[in-house]
Amino acid sequence: MIEHELTTIVQGFDGRELSLKANIFVPDGKSSGLLFFCLPGGGASRDYFDMGMVGSVDYSFVSHMTAIGHTVITMDHPGTGTNPLPEGHLFLKPRTASDYLAAAFEQICSDEDLEDLDAIGVGHSMGGMTTTLLQARHNCFSGVALLGSSARGLDWGTTEEEKTYVGKPDALERDLEKLVLARYGSAFPEIAAGPSGKSITFGGANPQITEQLRNNMVSLYAAGGTTSMIKGSFAMEAAAITVPIFFAFGDHDIGAPPEEAPQDYPNAADIELHILENCGHNSFAFPVIEELCSKLDQWARKTTG
Repeated sequence: MIEHELTTIVQGFDGRELSLKANIFVPDGKSSGLLFFCLPGGGASRDYFDMGMVGSVDYSFVSHMTAIGHTVITMDHPGTGTNPLPEGHLFLKPRTASDYLAAAFEQICSDEDLEDLDAIGVGHSMGGMTTTLLQARHNCFSGVALLGSSARGLDWGTTEEEKTYVGKPDALERDLEKLVLARYGSAFPEIAAGPSGKSITFGGANPQITEQLRNNMVSLYAAGGTTSMIKGSFAMEAAAITVPIFFAFGDHDIGAPPEEAPQDYPNAADIELHILENCGHNSFAFPVIEELCSKLDQWARKTTG
């Protein structure tokens, strides 16, 4: 595959320009005609999608997908990793972040001559919420793949005050900055420790890949994390999705039972649900990554064919 980093310039809501970087991976051989635009979960960098070989297992989503002809773009969320916000940028809410990403994605496709490819949005965990917002607000994709991600919320991950906003998206939007700063003290807090590896749910298949997960950590986009954990916070956008959806969860994943995930996307053209065996929340950190990529490839070709 051919890899390079590129920089886009998008207009911020305060009138200033933002610089947003992305990595693009192009297959060496014939293109499949498919493009996967990938957003990581909260606290993870874009490198989550390209963790490489550990022992005899290839834990790189990028490697698996480019090997079968797909183009892959990976991006950090605005404000994290390679995409810091300009100094003095006002508090960034998830819907505005999705607008920035949509503008960057459009620019990338134009500059790299990728407009003829069928695009699939891929989001892991919090990145799945952002992918949903991207699609609902900008119709970027022919289908979306949500990995370890649903609109069911994460009750055990929220504070008692945050729980009062369940099913109240307008109130949450209004008070989001107050909630984030009260809990984290910063819009982009540093995470003291990454995945512990003490359980299958929060680590990887072995200590080496769990360490790789920790090495790929960046500051947490707390507004995104908070919104993704409060049930009903993006219900309107989830209901607005009309393209096909691919869901995949580990059998030791977090959140609501996987079978409940489709409920919040009632207008999707089609929904395919997979539960991955012997897999935690970080599905790319388990040998089942090969099966997951194969299923996603089959679904994407069927969806866009």
